[in-house]
Amino acid sequence: MARTLENAKLTIKSTGNLKNTLSDSSGTTTINHPSLNYEASLTNGVGSNQANRSWQILSQTLNSGASRTFDLFDLDTEDVGAGAGRDGVGQLVTPYEEIVEIIIVNNNLVTADGQLEIEPDGEDGWTPIGSHTAANGGALYGQGVLLKNQPHASGFNVTDGSNSRIKFTASGGDVVFSMYLKTRNSDEESSSSISSSISSSSQSSSSSPSSSSQSSSGQSSSSFSRSTSSESSSSFSRSTSSSSFSKSTSSESSSSQSSLSSSSISSSSSSQSVSSSSSSSSQ
Repeated sequence: MARTLENAKLTIKSTGNLKNTLSDSSGTTTINHPSLNYEASLTNGVGSNQANRSWQILSQTLNSGASRTFDLFDLDTEDVGAGAGRDGVGQLVTPYEEIVEIIIVNNNLVTADGQLEIEPDGEDGWTPIGSHTAANGGALYGQGVLLKNQPHASGFNVTDGSNSRIKFTASGGDVVFSMYLKTRNSDEESSSSISSSISSSSQSSSSSPSSSSQSSSGQSSSSFSRSTSSESSSSFSRSTSSSSFSKSTSSESSSSQSSLSSSSISSSSSSQSVSSSSSSSSQ
């Protein structure tokens, strides 16, 4: 059994018409600023422009002054319908090794007082997206959105026991929030790539030594050559398969970041970092 993430896409569109009218009304100048049409798709996997897991939690209420912490490594205390620590298809989350995309929304009305603070927890705090608090002016008012995306192979690293916990706090009033994740887990993904790698390695090794052995053997010893070639091929195949398995299970990780501001976000997946507070109305 293997989970995959299919048809993953992130679309960001931000537009506006900047207009200048002369004081005597004799003319106007208009330009399309901003004019952003950004779209990125992810394939299933654990490399660049890939993800193979997703998770979301919707419309969670925080009373004014209350906090809630999420351990992004395993989300072991969170139940989104299939039991604590399980994803939307009922499978265990453990572990989310990299976050490719994170979107956090304050679902309040834009006129509401409650601000959503987002920051690393005091214990094993997850630091890649920084601190967004009322004190530093970065907390989200109603309809505010924080989006950060890292399609690079490194993603945003999550480390159990040191760099995995993110804290949300309601400041100045109650807050209703939602969080959306696209992530990577290398353990399960490798099954198909390992199988393919082993198969390809086995075929390649089985023909190469055999052919070499046959060309160096005389006709009188052809039977012996075929026999030893077969044994050599089998041994070589096992060796290269093992090597291939080792290589195919050892890719991933590290860090890199980008940020980007937007007024219209449609996400079914990946790219760039957006922190925006929209003035459009409620939920």
